[in-house]
Amino acid sequence: MPKRPFKFKNAEGVEYEVLFRKPNKSHHGEADGVCYDPNDKSPKIHISPYLTLQSELNTCIHEFAHAFFWDKSEQDVYSFANALSRFLYTERRWRRIKRDRSRGKK
Repeated sequence: MPKRPFKFKNAEGVEYEVLFRKPNKSHHGEADGVCYDPNDKSPKIHISPYLTLQSELNTCIHEFAHAFFWDKSEQDVYSFANALSRFLYTERRWRRIKRDRSRGKK
């Protein structure tokens, strides 16, 4: 049974859908993730499923920051995501929980 995509609303009430799908190389180059404009009809965040745990955490934070702070510069979002992911991954040792897909257990 396929897992439903994760959805959330940003501070302005715009609903985003998060998909673990490699961003389109012809439009986004070698990007690990992309956050689409909140003014799109159905905005999405794409995150590459081929990342290391640390890169996945960083990319998720980075793209969610774009969704909430669309007007911020790429450098501001980059700095924020790097600082937060480094703290969570290195200092707090946050890791993704692997789940037994057949039973829904950890």
